[in-house]
Amino acid sequence: MSADPMSIDVNSRAAQPIAPVSRAAAKKRSPMATLGRTLQYAALVTVVLTAIVPMYWIVVNAIRPDSEIAAYPPTIFPKELTFKHFIDLFEVYGFQQYLTNSLIVSSIATVVALVFGIMAAYAMSRFEFKGVRAVGELSLLAYLLPPILVLVPITQILFGNGLGDNRAALAVLYVATLLPFALWILRSYFSGLGIDTEEAAMIDGCTRFGAFIRVVLPQTLPGIASTAIFTFNAAWSEYLFASTLMTSNEKLPANPAVFLLMGHMGTESWGLLMAAALTIILPVMILFFMAQKWLVAGLTEGAVKG
Repeated sequence: MSADPMSIDVNSRAAQPIAPVSRAAAKKRSPMATLGRTLQYAALVTVVLTAIVPMYWIVVNAIRPDSEIAAYPPTIFPKELTFKHFIDLFEVYGFQQYLTNSLIVSSIATVVALVFGIMAAYAMSRFEFKGVRAVGELSLLAYLLPPILVLVPITQILFGNGLGDNRAALAVLYVATLLPFALWILRSYFSGLGIDTEEAAMIDGCTRFGAFIRVVLPQTLPGIASTAIFTFNAAWSEYLFASTLMTSNEKLPANPAVFLLMGHMGTESWGLLMAAALTIILPVMILFFMAQKWLVAGLTEGAVKG
């Protein structure tokens, strides 16, 4: 029997490989795409320089003498290196006390905000009850409210009840401020997790709380870690409430304590201020560097699970 000539022609055409399009040809045919990519790289370089240049200037001024900082014209690279500013910062001004205050308040606020945020986010993502949407929207509204608007009433309430100049009260205030943020981040992450393994654990005999501890929490560790990092950074970097509510110098966190390094007539040592700024920034940078794997996982996995 003779083969159908039409089928032979179709099969032969289908068997022919498609010639790949070269990059040069693609660029010639899409000049707008090339322009768009160039603008993207230019924007990326601008953002990176905007972040790196101030940080470089802080580091340089922290490790060179004040005479070189005040020299004109200014030099980009230090001619002389010194660690006198860091020595004076800790030995003369006792800056380690302010760092300890910041660490205590920020750690307590982060742990408490995470505990309540995890429980509330899990409940809002797994249970349907009346008003759950309103609660979520109100918490977001509370987070978006500028702190300066509530500074005066909060100050009156705390000092009126004898809670002014109290580090525990400051930590509780940070919890109230950061809890809506933790709630929204964790709620979106819990909502992205499938409930199949959780239900299977409950069928096998686990309680709801047991399934939450054994099944849900291990899956949410990246999201919890990323939330903890951002929450700790927000508490560590806060200035407004700490500078207003703390009236004793020995109870000040590190950020408002920088003001104590300035003299009555203005800045006496820019190198000392830059050393203090670098000392405050460095722990957060180390934390982000050590937890960057968890951070990336927490920001991306919650959007693709489920």
